[in-house]
Formats: sequence, C-alpha cells, structure tokens
Amino acid sequence: MLSTRSWGEAGRLAVLVHGVTSSSRTWWRVGPALAGRGFGVLAVDLRGHGASPRAAAGLAVADLADDVAETVAVAGGPVDLLVGHSLGALVALEVVGRHPRFARRLVVEDPPGAVSVDWAGLAAGIEADSARAVADPEGLRRDLLAANPAWPPGEAERRVADLADCDGRAIADAVRPGVAFDLPALLAAARLPVLMLLAEEALGSNLTGLDRKAAVEAVAEGATRVLPAGHSLHREALDPWLAALDAWLPG
Repeated sequence: MLSTRSWGEAGRLAVLVHGVTSSSRTWWRVGPALAGRGFGVLAVDLRGHGASPRAAAGLAVADLADDVAETVAVAGGPVDLLVGHSLGALVALEVVGRHPRFARRLVVEDPPGAVSVDWAGLAAGIEADSARAVADPEGLRRDLLAANPAWPPGEAERRVADLADCDGRAIADAVRPGVAFDLPALLAAARLPVLMLLAEEALGSNLTGLDRKAAVEAVAEGATRVLPAGHSLHREALDPWLAALDAWLPG
C-alpha cells in the first residue's frame, strides 16, 4: 500500500501520480483546485518516494503501476479522472492499459520520450540533488528558486523535502541504464479520453523531436495541448493547466 494525501469530499474520484523524486506534495495546489471542482482527490506517493515504503528494487513502471492499482482499489475507486506527471504519466498509462475500466478519463502531463532523456545524466542529478537535500537543504532551496523564477512561494521548499524523502540512490540506479517503455504504444492502447499536456520544447520538455511527433500521433481518443512552461507544468503554469482541463472535461 502506498502513502496518500487527499483533498475534498467523497464523490467523483481524481487520482494524481507524481514524477520521479517527487511526491504527493507536488499536487498541493492542484488537489484543492480539483476539490473545488467537485472531486474527491487522492494523490499517491510512489514506491521509494515520499512516505511510501522504501525500495531497493521494484521501481520499474510495471511495478509502480501495480502499486497504484492496489492502492486505488483499496480506496474504493472507480476513478473519474487519473492524472500523471512525467514518470507518473507512464505509470498511469500502464495502469489503464492493464485495467481498461480503471479510469474514465486520463491526463498525461509532459511524459518522457525514450530518447529525449539523458538517463545517465538524470541518474547523476538524482543522486547529487537527493544527497544535497539532506546535507544542504537551504543552499539547494536557493538554487531552485534562482533556476525556477516562475515557481510560486513554497514550491522550492516542497521540492527540497521531496528530494530528501526519496530513495535517491535506488531511484538513480533504476533509471541509469534507461527506463524501458514505448510511449506511443502506451498512448495508442489507452482506450479512454486522453488529454496530453506538453511543455514547450525550448523551455525544457522531456518529450522532444521524433519522440514528441510519435506521441502526438498516437493519442487515439483525446487532445494535445502545449502550455507555455517547462517540464513541471502544474508548478509553473497552473492557471493554463486548469484552463486546459476545464475546457476538456465534460460539463
């Protein structure tokens, strides 16, 4: 069972799945916003992240998807809205591919492309940042603020806390050789309405070039929107994020 956070009252269920080295904290503004739209919101901490069980192994996308499916089943689904960011987008796609009735609608936020990401460089950054979050949290906070001027107050502190909480070394070891997935195939297999929210390539999207073209073409039942921000759209461009969601949701 995964650790979770929740917002709102019982009713339509929204499930939020974060990206690598993040946690349910990342949805601190999205959760209340969705609750205000009538959803009961459940955000998970993936294995090895946040307050969920630690992990020396079992960090493949399929393993993480199994964890999410089990946790949501215990929470009492069905899921009206499933949202995944980055790695969480891959996990969400894996879940709905295995369990076609798991969710009614799916939002994937800037999923990674298989060749768009420097996996070895990502692993090195995870190790360095997670270690620094413990040894020098204030210095890391200042650097995050300088590098991300669009982040709202409080975001950098939450990012440092997420990095300190995650199993940095185990996660780095899992991603260093590359993560095995076929994003276009996952998108094509998702037989439910899909909204894909993409960052601008020039601002740091993790889905670029031919990876991006193939992913957009593979969205069989849904829409793609490009928002004016980098990889963490819900951090940097919450208002456009919510506007795109509102325009896409029925009613």
